[in-house]
Amino acid sequence: MHVRFSAAASLLSLAAATLAPAPAAAQSAPTASQPAPPPSRERAQTVTVTGSRPQVIDAPDRLSFNVANDLGAQTGSLADALRNVPGVEVDLEGKVSLRGDPGVTILVDGRPSGQLRGEGRGDALLAMPANGIERVEVITNPSAAMSPEGSGGVINLITKKQRAAGTTGTVRANAGLEGRGSVSLNMARSRPGLTISGEAAYRRFTNEIIVTQDRERFVPGGASLLSRQEQFHDNVAQGFNSRFGVEYDLDKTNRLTGEISYRRNQLESDRDESFIGNALEPSFTRLNDQEMRQRILGLRTSWRKTLPGKDHSFSVDLAHDTGGMNRLLDGRITPAVGADIFERIDNNIDRNETRFKADYKKPLGENRSLNLGYEYEGSNADFDFTGARGSAPNALVTQANLTNRFDFSQDVHALYGTAQVNSGKWEFQPGLRLEQVGLNLFQRTDDARYEQDYFRVYPTLHIGRALSERTKLRASYSRRIQRPGPFELNPYTFYVDARNIQRGNPNLKPEVTDAFETSLQYRKDATFISLTGFYRRSRDMFTEILQTLPDGVLLQTRANLGRGSRLGLDAILNGRLSKTLNYQLSGTVQRIELDPRGIAGTFGKVSGMVGSVRGSVNWQPSPKDFIQVSGNYQGKTLIPQGYRLGGGIVNVGYRRKIDDKLSLLVTGQNILDSARQEVVINTPAFRDRLKFRVRGRAVLFGLAYNFGQGNSRRPQPQGFDFHPSAGSVGQ
Repeated sequence: MHVRFSAAASLLSLAAATLAPAPAAAQSAPTASQPAPPPSRERAQTVTVTGSRPQVIDAPDRLSFNVANDLGAQTGSLADALRNVPGVEVDLEGKVSLRGDPGVTILVDGRPSGQLRGEGRGDALLAMPANGIERVEVITNPSAAMSPEGSGGVINLITKKQRAAGTTGTVRANAGLEGRGSVSLNMARSRPGLTISGEAAYRRFTNEIIVTQDRERFVPGGASLLSRQEQFHDNVAQGFNSRFGVEYDLDKTNRLTGEISYRRNQLESDRDESFIGNALEPSFTRLNDQEMRQRILGLRTSWRKTLPGKDHSFSVDLAHDTGGMNRLLDGRITPAVGADIFERIDNNIDRNETRFKADYKKPLGENRSLNLGYEYEGSNADFDFTGARGSAPNALVTQANLTNRFDFSQDVHALYGTAQVNSGKWEFQPGLRLEQVGLNLFQRTDDARYEQDYFRVYPTLHIGRALSERTKLRASYSRRIQRPGPFELNPYTFYVDARNIQRGNPNLKPEVTDAFETSLQYRKDATFISLTGFYRRSRDMFTEILQTLPDGVLLQTRANLGRGSRLGLDAILNGRLSKTLNYQLSGTVQRIELDPRGIAGTFGKVSGMVGSVRGSVNWQPSPKDFIQVSGNYQGKTLIPQGYRLGGGIVNVGYRRKIDDKLSLLVTGQNILDSARQEVVINTPAFRDRLKFRVRGRAVLFGLAYNFGQGNSRRPQPQGFDFHPSAGSVGQ
């Protein structure tokens, strides 16, 4: 690794050597009360609409969507906010995908979040409140300055910022039936050279979920065994987020920032279950209580120095996240014949992540610039799983197949460089990223070790051509990677329920994707139209594979596919029907091909067309009234052993502005009671149909109160708040 990086490291050292103390004539850094303007190389096409920001902002490598006016997001979860973003799908279990690809990296303000990675991400998306999110950036083909992690791309959540001088803040509260509600406080105090900000939010949400699973298992002799499993979940989800940050300007060219954040999610679930078996699989009923807790403490500090010349800077960013997840299950199984069986499952995962990034930007004359950087990410996870069963709660016996210790450790070193060249109506942004990865797995229970060490090169290219003042053509290419996480690599059993278990695969290889895109964008006043054709070709795709064990239990494990591809079209259409009525529509249609190449339990190559659509209509009949109707529908999605069927959700909202400080809000979620999904598995050994439905509608009543000097806000530049070259860690 040292040999491979020696030349690039020397180049970075040479760039850093230019950081001599800035003379008095150096470009002044923006004060803490005035955010830095977006990098000029983005050249974002924008349109200024009186009283509001554009719903969509475009740049060479991303689209940014304003969700601040999404009334459902103001009272809902992060999952609710993401479901209305073009190209993004979030199912009822919180699993997120981009254009149907589950390989998605989620960032918050340009940085990884421990809660939005790994095995607990779905629960976090369903629990965390979304009213602190202002915009969502969708980056399907990032530049080399960002990590290539995520075969489908990157979703960057941009949080709301208080930008006024003096003291400002917002209090929001929502309440509904059945114990649903949320409350949040966001405050900031700014003066020249110093900004102190903080926020705290709590959300509680309840729902009822009905799950049915019909299975047909084939046995020798041509016979089949039918079974049915029914579950009723009574869930209570709670999420708490807090953050405190400081920005301080040492002088006109040096800015220091520090931030501490804490997030905690909790899901309590009471579950009633019945299994109707057959001659070989006895029937039973089961009651269990499950409690899942997640916690993340994050620390971050950074230094940014502005150097002489426009867009000339050096930044250093250091971040550390520590936390984990705990899942505790207490259950009682009552078989059709025989005595009760009691069980306790305790899963503990502790995780730590450290990230460091040094980034240097230098202009190279008119319309040219260079960006160089080094990035390190180190992560480790400790798994401690225990499972016990017995004839009484005080007579439990440890089960070897449910008890294990597993350690995960991974280090990623990266050097990257991008260049920006603008020539007339053309824009070029080539990039190259070099990464060295060391992965170590230690299965303590069996004293077994697994290691992977590999070096990869990731080229990127973005090209833009202005066809007119309103129309732009873009094309891009990037090489992406999807690295399996610790949960997917752990070879021991994770107990889901009495008929379903999961197991990782320590021999999983990273999935590599070559992504090509071409887009045509048109903007006139409030109208924005985007058509994007894409083709993604992947090798070593890792996916979930299901198989039945001799006792009929369904085992979900992971394996690498031979290859796969996606060819499709994204369409976005935003505009106004009148001065008071506007709309946002988007959809994706694509052809998917998957080639399992010899993986047991499949019929071979599968292909087909899939699609999704979403939209919203906003009506402002008066300056004080705002009405919104939004919905989304997820169509059929192919998987190697079958397919998933989505469904549609419709939400409504009404906001009444009492005065400049106080607003009232009413939202209705899932008003058609149509939230459901279905997974169909068809293999040579069995057929399985899993139906998942969230029962009931949710109506929330809320208010928002702004205090302080909110009317003195400076105009916000219509650009991007975060960019990979601006010192964000972990991109």
